[in-house]
Amino acid sequence: MDKETFKKRFETHSGDDLILMATKNAEKYNPEAVLAAKEILSDRNIDIEAIIENEKANELAAQEEFSDFNDEKSYIESLSPLDQMKYLSERRADFEENIEEIVELNNENLTDEEILLNFENILDAIKQNEGFGDLTEMHSKENYFLTSNIIEEKMIQIPFLFNDRIEFANQLARKDFRKKFNRSILFGLVLLTLGLVFAIGTGGGNLAMYIIIVTGITFCFRGFRGRIRLNNGSQNLLQAY
Repeated sequence: MDKETFKKRFETHSGDDLILMATKNAEKYNPEAVLAAKEILSDRNIDIEAIIENEKANELAAQEEFSDFNDEKSYIESLSPLDQMKYLSERRADFEENIEEIVELNNENLTDEEILLNFENILDAIKQNEGFGDLTEMHSKENYFLTSNIIEEKMIQIPFLFNDRIEFANQLARKDFRKKFNRSILFGLVLLTLGLVFAIGTGGGNLAMYIIIVTGITFCFRGFRGRIRLNNGSQNLLQAY
C-alpha cells in the first residue's frame, strides 16, 4: 500500500493517534504509513519533527537517570545488610510522603503528547508485568492513578488504542481495592466484637473499650463506603481508601 492510500485511511485519525504512530509505535508500521502520518500532522500544523526530537531528548534523560540508578544500586550493595534496610526504609518513607508531588513535577513541563507517551509506558509496564509495581516503580498503582488524574485535569484526549490496557489496569485496581476494603471491614468487625465483648463482660467497659468500638465502626464504614464506590464504578479510588 502506498503513502497516498495510507493518507486517505488516516485522514480521520486524531492527532494523538498519528503522533504515536510516527513516534513511539513507528517500528510497528509500514514506513509509508509512518510517512503518511507525518505529512498529515504537518498539514495540521503539528511540528512532528520537534516532537520526535523531544522524545529523543527524553530517552537520553531516561538513560542518564538509569545510570544514576545504577550508581545508587552500587552504593546500596556496598552497605551492610542492616544499613541497606535502614537506607531503603528511609528512601521509601520519603517517597511515600512526596509521591503526589513527585508525579506532578515529573509531568509539569511535559507537553500533552509527552504525558500520553509517559502514560502509555505505564500501561505497557502494567500489562507486561500483569500487575502494578512497587510504590517506587513506574507502573505503581499510585503513579497510574495520579497520572490519570493529570490527564483528566488537563482534558487530554486519550487515544482509543489505550482503552484495552486502561481497562486491564482498572480491573487489577478494582481487585486490589476490593481486597483492601474487605480487610478494612474484617478488621473493623474484629475490633467491634472485641470492644463489645469486653464492654459487656466488664459491665459497661471503660474509655479504652469505647475507643476500640468507635475505631471498629470507622474501619467498617470506610470498608463498606469503599465497596459501594467500587461497585458504582468510581474512578477516584485513591481518595476512597
